Amino acid sequence: MIMKWPTYKRRFFNRAKAEGFNKDYIKQCLDYAYNLFTRNLPIIYDQEHVSLLVGYNLSYLLRASNKPDAFYREFEILKKNGGKRKISEPLPSLKEIQRWILDNILYKCEVSRFAKAFIPSKSIKENARFHRGQRLVLSLDIKDFFSSIKFDKVYSLYKSIGYSKSVAVLLAKLSTLNNCLPQGAPTSPALSNLISHRIDKRFSSFAIKNKVRYTRYADDITFSGNFNVGNLIRLATCVLDDEKLSLNQSKTRLMMKHQKQEVTGIVVNEKLQAPRALRRKVRQEVYYINKYGLDSHLNAIGSTRANYIEHLKGLVQFVIFVNEKDTEFCEYLKYLKEYT
Repeated sequence: MIMKWPTYKRRFFNRAKAEGFNKDYIKQCLDYAYNLFTRNLPIIYDQEHVSLLVGYNLSYLLRASNKPDAFYREFEILKKNGGKRKISEPLPSLKEIQRWILDNILYKCEVSRFAKAFIPSKSIKENARFHRGQRLVLSLDIKDFFSSIKFDKVYSLYKSIGYSKSVAVLLAKLSTLNNCLPQGAPTSPALSNLISHRIDKRFSSFAIKNKVRYTRYADDITFSGNFNVGNLIRLATCVLDDEKLSLNQSKTRLMMKHQKQEVTGIVVNEKLQAPRALRRKVRQEVYYINKYGLDSHLNAIGSTRANYIEHLKGLVQFVIFVNEKDTEFCEYLKYLKEYT
């Protein structure tokens, strides 16, 4: 049963008065609590209160916040371009704490409707759909997105939500590593969305005023419609500079109507489609399996059975995700499942 504010107020007042606190202090606490209560956020008075809510001793939270290096494991994964991405994954206990912060605080804060990533109800498909059939599609990439979002911005966010300085400091420290958002922490994606609210507001205001379309999928910014490309890139550079961010110039792409227009991996020229190159690759792989047999094909390409099949199934599932009624790839999926 959800407690109503008058009930909370009465119980808090009676308990605080019995503990000997004066009316001015009680009123100050209730004013603080009311701001959080009306936003459906957990009321947290101090750092000890944080520890009670997340289920870990305060001494543990302070160790995790003051010496976070000991609470993460780091590894690298391959990127699509052949490079490597550093992942900092919190240990299970810290991950559980971060998950509590995510579910109980961050997910309850309003995100810009132009942000399409890291939101349970949204996907790359929704992001791409918004840019179908446009004359121009401009794709911009924010350089080092997570690592460019520093502790001070995370602290300011928790403060702006309504938490006290001491609570905001602890929450921010539990959400950052080496003064920035760690790529691998459950809280980082949601924090990046909330902290990017001003970026989304400025870009969306420009888009609405100039009758063009705008979305942001994590660090991937997309504009589509009719616009002056040079002016728009200069605006993007200026807006990001104000937020101490920058464009990754090597990933800036302008796609015209007669070219393949791709948004977050999905072709958007007319109806949404998986890229032809991807479809051809899957067809070719299935052909080789049929012609030579799976084991012979694996020997030829130097891959293991489990990794290869799972990777190929992932590609097929992506095509089906984009085009649900693609009978050809639905058959491929059934075929590949026979090998698992």
